[in-house]
Amino acid sequence: MIRSAAFLLLALIACATPEAPADLLPRDRFKHLLLEAQLIEARVNHERIVEQRMDSPVEAYYDTLFSREGVTREQFDRTYTYYTQHPGELKAVLEEVLNELGQRKDSLR
Repeated sequence: MIRSAAFLLLALIACATPEAPADLLPRDRFKHLLLEAQLIEARVNHERIVEQRMDSPVEAYYDTLFSREGVTREQFDRTYTYYTQHPGELKAVLEEVLNELGQRKDSLR
């Protein structure tokens, strides 16, 4: 009986969802950063395709974003890694980002 209880306890611990890192960015803030990252990528693509510019300062754009938002690249990377380990949550966040981008596009028309 004790063995069964110990095995059950270990199984429950092994299946438990790991806690999020202490410095995980709040979901809304992470979503905002992902949205801004999409805008950066669109800008870089525009510079490469339309302006035929191959020297876009991509890293500088991201550095400016993180500085402006008061987060570090490491915080963003840890948060992104956490969400990639929780694909259902990441999918939901990305769907919200796409909806927001769609709304912005529609408002420009």
